[in-house]
Amino acid sequence: METWGLDVLRPERLTWASADRLFTLRCKSNNVAATTQRLYGSQIGAFKRWAESQGLRPSETTTAHLRAYLEAKRAKGNKDVSVDCSYRVLKTFWRFLKRDGLIIQDPMEKVEHPRIESRLIRPFTTEQLRALLSVIPARTDLGARDFALLTLLADSGLRVSEALSLEVGAVDFGSGTVRVMGKGRKERVVPFGQTAKRALIEWLKVRGEIPGVSSLWINRLGHGITSRQVLRRMVEYGEAAKIEQVRISPHTLRHTFAVSYLRNGGDPLTLQRILGHTDLAMTRRYVALTGDDLAARHRLASPLDKMGLFPNERKQVRLK
Repeated sequence: METWGLDVLRPERLTWASADRLFTLRCKSNNVAATTQRLYGSQIGAFKRWAESQGLRPSETTTAHLRAYLEAKRAKGNKDVSVDCSYRVLKTFWRFLKRDGLIIQDPMEKVEHPRIESRLIRPFTTEQLRALLSVIPARTDLGARDFALLTLLADSGLRVSEALSLEVGAVDFGSGTVRVMGKGRKERVVPFGQTAKRALIEWLKVRGEIPGVSSLWINRLGHGITSRQVLRRMVEYGEAAKIEQVRISPHTLRHTFAVSYLRNGGDPLTLQRILGHTDLAMTRRYVALTGDDLAARHRLASPLDKMGLFPNERKQVRLK
């Protein structure tokens, strides 16, 4: 077991290496997901290299230094979402150091949250989604797998990482649900429909039972597949379907599910639970995408229109 002398716990003696190791230990003890740990490592590593190039120690880092780092990232052409990611990770890192008494002041406490350009996500149209799924050779072994996976993603809104982590036993055909471990290691139950159910049953017939292998999605060798492999195959299908002007990715299927769910009468609170969002902020963006439907829905449900004509109202009104 790795040990450190008590002197590294004194703020004036704390080094970046010690701070990094202690933060990593905290993440492991809190059972933080491996993907999140890798994200923390890359972001904190990048900041550590910048701070060392400036000759800074943890105890010498100020709010101005952190603002300068974030601005330097933006000046290098990093997208808003990348700068925002750095901000959030550094916020967590410095909060830990302050809480554990490794620093006296938290320099991130007064750093303003960077403004992010809010862009609406373009989902697949119904025709594009139908074309995408139709080109998959579902009668072949790998085609059956891909069709079942993409159908499940489109019908449940699962993140691709969540779907790929599924084990065979997580699928409950009786209730039409899958039990998934989401972000923050929070388990939730996600429903799927009859189309996805049929596709999953066909894939399980092809997959069969493999001793010692519980992963739902496997390749010809019985090994699990990666999100990069799913993206590559999905792009190939998208090109075969001649889909343009929309990003072809598993995440687009998640967005498409969310928008379609709302357009088909689903409510935002239930959608939030299905998607595993901690708050309604992201769900509101999906609601915004259904804005084109609001006028049509209002015409069907307008309270005054349902009351009919008023005594002083003419039947037809023409606007000049």
